[in-house]
Amino acid sequence: MKPGTFLRIHRWIALAFAPLLLIQALTGTMILFREPLAQTLDPGAMTRQSSHDMQPAPLSQLLEAAGARFPTMRVTRLFMPSGPDAAAFAQLTGAQGEVRYASIDPGNARVLAAGPIWRFPIEAALQIHYRLLGDWLGIAIVTLNGLALFLIGVSGVKHWWPGRGRIVASLKVRRNLPSRIKLRLYHRSAGAIASILILFSATTGVLLAAADLPLGPAPASAAPARTITLSSGQVDNAISLLHARLPEARMRDIRIGPDGTLAINLLAPEAGPRAVDVVQIDATGPSLDKVLKSDDNPALWLTVLPLHAGDSFGLPGRLLLMAEALALIFLCISGPLQWWRARSSRPGAKK
Repeated sequence: MKPGTFLRIHRWIALAFAPLLLIQALTGTMILFREPLAQTLDPGAMTRQSSHDMQPAPLSQLLEAAGARFPTMRVTRLFMPSGPDAAAFAQLTGAQGEVRYASIDPGNARVLAAGPIWRFPIEAALQIHYRLLGDWLGIAIVTLNGLALFLIGVSGVKHWWPGRGRIVASLKVRRNLPSRIKLRLYHRSAGAIASILILFSATTGVLLAAADLPLGPAPASAAPARTITLSSGQVDNAISLLHARLPEARMRDIRIGPDGTLAINLLAPEAGPRAVDVVQIDATGPSLDKVLKSDDNPALWLTVLPLHAGDSFGLPGRLLLMAEALALIFLCISGPLQWWRARSSRPGAKK
């Protein structure tokens, strides 16, 4: 391969994807500590306001409170509080696909805040990071972005690689150099130091996003079924059945299907930091139709997401990923900046 080939690959892919990579790095930084950051930025909306001495409100009351705020929409998903001071969080969907959100006090079932995704900035950051607030096209762009980051990392390391005996020396930047050259060397050194983590994040990110792409033939469309509106009694009876069958169950979130089915993710920390057991209940009965233990669940995200989010390595892992994200932000800014400076300094460049 000709000298400079890896540099050209690195440069042009990086310039093309720098804005998207900057967005991914910024949103990734925000969601590394998603729950505590949300509570810090918006305590009135994301923190429980009622007394901790109160018994938790029944699930049906949480659903009713969210539904009352948006009467023409139905609750499709409810996240239970992640901690004693956290609020519940509901997603509602309208007939035309419009989506709204509501945070709810788990003690008295009072709606704390409600509105579109932008009312909840940390949730918006999560949706941007995962799918650019879109559907399959947003996920496809995120997947392509991850592949580009991987190629940028590999080509950058290949261009920089000084040999095993000169790694430390090649990372040094002398203070007496002109600022233009120091910027280039800082860019080189930051990229080299963060390269292993960048390649790790790119690989795990691509695996997560690609798994949700609608690949293969589309399933045959079924005739639209009538949407079933569950009563409070049906919801509470379904949850009572859950706790009768699985007394130690702790709900992470509930998906409410239009046919009256509740798909409930139960926390399974013994199997991993993000592991869940999945239970499906027909709330019209009620009847418990399926229990899928985390160990038997083939979903790729159960293994890859804790790695991508740093949960598998505890607080040190998340702090390392924070440092990587900050390095990537610097790289996304310094790379285009030095390219622009070099372009502007060429003879005949327009001033």
